[in-house]
Amino acid sequence: MSTKLLQSSLDDKAVFLGLWTNWSQGSIAGLTLTTTIQNGGLLIAFLALFVTFSGTCCWSITSFLIHQMLSRRYPQNAIYHQKQAILRNADTSATALWRLTRLLWAWRRRGLIRKRLAWPLTVSLIMSIAFAVAGVFSSRVAITRGGEVLLVGDKCASLNASLFTPETLGMGQSYLANRIKSSANYASRCYTDSGSAESCRTFVRSNLPFSSTRNVECPFPGKTRICLSSHGAIRLDSGYLNSHHDLGINAPLSQRFLYRSVNECAPLRGEEYVRKNMTSSPNTIEMWYGARSGYCLDPSSNCTADFNLDNDDRLFRRVEYSASIVTRYDGTDEYATLFNTWHPIPELLKSDADTSIIFLESHDIPFLYAPVHDPWFSASQGPFNRSVFGDTVPYYLGDESVSVLACVQQYQFCNAAVEGNASCTPLLGIFQASSTASATIFPELKQREAFAWSAKAITNMAGGFNEIIGQLGGSSLLASDSLTESGQSPLPDNQWELELEHLFKFTMADIQRAILDLATGPQSTDSRQFHSPPDNAKARALCGSQKIRSDSFTSFSVLGLVLILSIGGLIMIVSVLLPWTMERMRRHRNPLPSVEWNMNEILQLQRLAHEAVGAGDWDDVSSDYPLTRKGEFLACLDIADPKHPLLRPAETNVSICSQDHSRTSEDEKDSGSEMTSEPMDAFLLDHNIPRASFDLDRLSTDHTSPTYQDFSSEEVSVNTERTV
Repeated sequence: MSTKLLQSSLDDKAVFLGLWTNWSQGSIAGLTLTTTIQNGGLLIAFLALFVTFSGTCCWSITSFLIHQMLSRRYPQNAIYHQKQAILRNADTSATALWRLTRLLWAWRRRGLIRKRLAWPLTVSLIMSIAFAVAGVFSSRVAITRGGEVLLVGDKCASLNASLFTPETLGMGQSYLANRIKSSANYASRCYTDSGSAESCRTFVRSNLPFSSTRNVECPFPGKTRICLSSHGAIRLDSGYLNSHHDLGINAPLSQRFLYRSVNECAPLRGEEYVRKNMTSSPNTIEMWYGARSGYCLDPSSNCTADFNLDNDDRLFRRVEYSASIVTRYDGTDEYATLFNTWHPIPELLKSDADTSIIFLESHDIPFLYAPVHDPWFSASQGPFNRSVFGDTVPYYLGDESVSVLACVQQYQFCNAAVEGNASCTPLLGIFQASSTASATIFPELKQREAFAWSAKAITNMAGGFNEIIGQLGGSSLLASDSLTESGQSPLPDNQWELELEHLFKFTMADIQRAILDLATGPQSTDSRQFHSPPDNAKARALCGSQKIRSDSFTSFSVLGLVLILSIGGLIMIVSVLLPWTMERMRRHRNPLPSVEWNMNEILQLQRLAHEAVGAGDWDDVSSDYPLTRKGEFLACLDIADPKHPLLRPAETNVSICSQDHSRTSEDEKDSGSEMTSEPMDAFLLDHNIPRASFDLDRLSTDHTSPTYQDFSSEEVSVNTERTV
């Protein structure tokens, strides 16, 4: 089952959109908002803008505080005033950093400017970096690719073998075969080191871990009477798989369970347990590992399976493996009784485990180039020669018509909330382990009901290798991948161990698929005939607790959203209220820093420049937007010396101003103002312009309306000439 295939079968309605708790992070940090990818993109864009604006407001607070701390009452040099003006008017820390750096460069040869700019430069640099990083990490609250989402689970259902009828039995077999094939395909892609991450993002974990231990003791009671070697077995152990972290069943710790699967397998002896029947037609070979109803010519014998020995002219014609399996389930409940048709011999029968026996037919496959010393694929008859692509190639034939190995499979369940193994069931067969766990590992009825629903899926698929080999046959073998029409490529001496590890990966992938299928229900409408919905409220609630990973949705951390919005909102509020609050607090004591902050604003600096040369009759001088009387002109820019431009009042040099005011501006036209040269001449002749400067002493007594005060008694008489 590929990610693309699964996600294409799940529409938007199958995934829960809204707020939910991802218990992987806890009840608070795990609050999650899932949206469509389109809406998620809009929210991500908003967050980026919000963080950027928050950074601007944070710099406004910082620059205000620095400006206030650096404010001085007594006359200061140009660097001081330029620095204060930059702090007041730089909208962002990056702008301030750039302007302060340029200021540092401009004054680099004129004194100890570095010390005076070190603090503002450092702070602006830190803030620029901090909010650049914050802007990047703000997107971390959203997961758009392979993020965990919650399934609605409104169609959840469990496979119910009792619902099979003669009419639906074929569909049931087809359903199981498709599930096994999907699991096998997924395992082939995603349980390898070369697995593509792109095609393995479906389950909460791409693959489930397991351990493989070789050369362990023979697991069967018969020991060396049945096993080829006393310590030639292999143990495959899944370890304790967590229902939440590994299987994706989203639940708090108190409702989680652990699942473990242990398989121990070994090649079996064949001499004493094989009977050749040369009197039948066709000739057969019988495997006597315990009676199996409905098989072999003599039902009263210990015959488990029989195989055709007649080769006819099949040599080199049927280049494929055949594999079959028989399983005996431990227990006496209805399902174990229903599936059990085989009664193993005492040497194989283990009372607390399910037992499987696997038969391999090589069909006279030519093993090319070298003999095979693997106990299951053993091939040393030869060498013979044959032509392959024009070359003479040696080959060998199998030593046995049918090779046998057997496995014991045990399962265990635990309460994940209980430390240690105190709550765990013993290692038992799947039906025994499931029924024991349902009654013992959880103290509360609701917990037991929820567990029983999940256990159904595990029980339905946990046939060990039985379902896989039963459905896929010889194609389930790893050796099939290197088998061609010419024959089998060389195999290592431990090929049987590699095969079992390969099959165990299939079982791991199949349990992932089975748990997911429990929540989604069968995709085929016909398959719903032999599936049952949950029969209690807790099981129904669990249907909406299955997580998968999806590229089609965006999930946000609600905690991250709240932190970003609350901290950003607080910064914005403080940036608005701080100057106003400080001004009110300092109204009657040391108002200079607040007044200087207001006066360093661009429009106030403009007013101060014009008013310093006597231009304009100003109102609202303490506000952010000082005003002049309607129709009043301000000073002009004298660029007689382009390297040293100056402001000149219109009254002092009409020729200068006429260059810029030969035509009434559009803004003045809109205001309805009209001034002719005659009123201007009269105005210039009747007024004397005082020289003025900013009176700082006045600030301490009237800080709301800074003015200019005459410091020279000299009056400037202006003579103008009418211009045409």
